[in-house]
Amino acid sequence: MRALKRLLVTLVCLLPVMVVNADELTLTIVDAMGNPLPNAVVIVDNAHVPDRAKLKVEKKIIDQVDRQFTPFMTVIKAGSEVTFPNSDNIRHHVYSFSKPKPFELKLYANEEKPTLSFNKPGVVTLGCNIHDQMIAHIVITEDETAWITGEDGKTVLNINTTVESSASARVWHPLMGADLMTAKDVILDNVKGKPLMLDVVKEQADKEPKSRLEQRFNRTGNL
Repeated sequence: MRALKRLLVTLVCLLPVMVVNADELTLTIVDAMGNPLPNAVVIVDNAHVPDRAKLKVEKKIIDQVDRQFTPFMTVIKAGSEVTFPNSDNIRHHVYSFSKPKPFELKLYANEEKPTLSFNKPGVVTLGCNIHDQMIAHIVITEDETAWITGEDGKTVLNINTTVESSASARVWHPLMGADLMTAKDVILDNVKGKPLMLDVVKEQADKEPKSRLEQRFNRTGNL
């Protein structure tokens, strides 16, 4: 019996094994002019992401400093909470018309730190009714993990690579459109070592200026 067990162990060891390796991929995203594109979001299915790198339910902070939201772009897993402190010495009014989370935080000062849960995947665009220049975005995922490019247009992805499969990604930037339906699909192996260009459209001022959020959403809360 012992001899049979040793034989079985030996046969198992000789079988081909698919080894999944964790790999780091530096992705550079640029606009049509070749300029680095910060705040682009790269979204990869969790099947290609090692456990240690996957987005997890957590608590995030989006502050309000010098009449701007900071950070401009946030990625979270569905079920996470976001706290909105006000570090300015003036009041702000935070709201969104986005389908995944329409909400309104009426005027509040720096003593308050309202917190909201974000449970549906998609893009939530934030604005302030008092200061039209204030805008920010939250990308919410379910079974995917997302990374954000820095000022140099770069981000480092942690992905699982095998000979048999090649990870794909969706790449999105707010200047491509209001939601992830406008994201660009890419095969990551095809963009290793070279910039990925996104066709973004720069926003132009209207003759009758509206807030940037009003240009993106109508008053009914629909895209």
